[in-house]
Amino acid sequence: MGLGLVDPILPVISQQLGASQTEVAMLFTTYSAIMAVAMLVTDVVSSKLGIKRTLIIGVLLIAIFSVLSGLSNNVWTIIFLRMGWGLGNALFVAVALTAIIKFSGNDTHSSIILYETAIGLGFSTGPLLGGLLGGISWRYPFFGVGLLMLAGFILLLVLLPKSDKIENSYEKEKFKLNDNFKENENDKNLKEKFPNKNKSLLDPFRLMRKRNISVLGIFGFLYNFGFFTLFAYSPFVLGLSAQGIGFVFLGWGILVATSSIFMAPKLRDRYGTYNSIYYVLSLLVAVLLIMGIFTSNQIVLIVSIIFSGILIGNNNTLLTTAMMDIGSKDRSTTSAAYNFIRFIGSAIAPLLATALGENIAPNLPFVLGGIFVLVAIIFLFLNRKYLPDVDGVEDRGGNSLIVKDFMIQNVIKIGPETKIIDILKLLGANNVSGLPVVDNNDKIIDIITSGDIIRYLVPKEEAHDLFYSIYVEEETQKDVLNKRVNDTVMDVLKPKKLYTLSKEDTFEKAMFILSKHHFKVIPVIDNKNKVVGIVSRSDINNNLIKMSLGDS
Repeated sequence: MGLGLVDPILPVISQQLGASQTEVAMLFTTYSAIMAVAMLVTDVVSSKLGIKRTLIIGVLLIAIFSVLSGLSNNVWTIIFLRMGWGLGNALFVAVALTAIIKFSGNDTHSSIILYETAIGLGFSTGPLLGGLLGGISWRYPFFGVGLLMLAGFILLLVLLPKSDKIENSYEKEKFKLNDNFKENENDKNLKEKFPNKNKSLLDPFRLMRKRNISVLGIFGFLYNFGFFTLFAYSPFVLGLSAQGIGFVFLGWGILVATSSIFMAPKLRDRYGTYNSIYYVLSLLVAVLLIMGIFTSNQIVLIVSIIFSGILIGNNNTLLTTAMMDIGSKDRSTTSAAYNFIRFIGSAIAPLLATALGENIAPNLPFVLGGIFVLVAIIFLFLNRKYLPDVDGVEDRGGNSLIVKDFMIQNVIKIGPETKIIDILKLLGANNVSGLPVVDNNDKIIDIITSGDIIRYLVPKEEAHDLFYSIYVEEETQKDVLNKRVNDTVMDVLKPKKLYTLSKEDTFEKAMFILSKHHFKVIPVIDNKNKVVGIVSRSDINNNLIKMSLGDS
């Protein structure tokens, strides 16, 4: 609501304070830039202060700087004060989702839907209230934000459990250790689930070095260009009063909220997270390009903005879910690393859009925003191989095993030029059903199984009539087999989607992928795509037996 309250009054601020559109856009630029930089320290701050105190300090900072903004008399003072506002918001955003997930019992997906729905409702009611207040004076929406944050402060103070109740969960969890594992291994796992307070400012940078985090961060950076072009620039070209802009974004925000609740989970279940992102963002590209073509048509702009709420609500939920699923066990550090990258896009987009619209052509920002979103889709598609499957299972939290607890670490690997006869010998001698294929740098290329080899050596039945009459009559089937066993791995393998696991993935996720796709083995890779282990059906079966014995 706080962010939405200010959006409808951007043109009013420009008119009443004699500021250019580009200067008014700096309200978003400084706000997002400070948020991006602050994300690098909020993780350490929150680990020292605890969740509750961090949230309370965040909303107090927003309240103070929003009221001071309302008392200001020139746009540059407000721009400066928005930095303090951004710092407060960074503290809040850094731990808000993590807090919801923890209080929900680590139900990640439901928590994200709740979180994104709340944001959508705020985006819908905020602009409406901002438009109504802005019709009286541009100052009133800033005071309104201050009152909202004061209400938030009281709610946090009264209703939120103390921070130490969350942090003491580490001690409580020690009493729930599984007897099937050594104590030192459990201690290590618990420390990953409940990170201590000795965090480093370098932790987000270390996390950004992981390919999966950086890919989604850059994707978020590109996507935010389109999102903030629509959100921060469109009020200048709508040609409506503050109240009119408020009603338009009321409709937009309602669709953001409802699509987060009702559409995003269904899209994810039916098409998968990444495919759903491709679909909804392709439509967003089309919407932005339509807005760029028909910028002078007020009706088209209004309908396009409202409709885009469906697309943005879906994408925000899908993207946040993917980020939390592939991130580290320490979700606040994951959030800090990811938000640092994407908020840079939020900082650049409003300033660039208004500068282009004000000085070159009013339709150009929408076209450029559509291009950036299109680039985001292409970038995600090209780097999809670096992202693990996030559609396996719900986050079970609690006592779930992770892959590194039961994977086979001494992996037999082969190169692309290994002969089939040698692979058959390795499979038989080691009693395994599949081997990872790696390059000279030990990076995964594919995985070859006994089933792949059998299908390659034995001709398909439907080819018998033609194949046998022309070829096998001259050369016996035994001769064909003797010849083919000297072929190499690359002769056997066919292009297919490669499924992998990371060491931090859950037991349930490994079991889901193996069963859903009827795999016998699946490789485990690190953030450099190097094979560090392998999981087979027998590993799953053995751990299921251990769990059953432990429960009994």
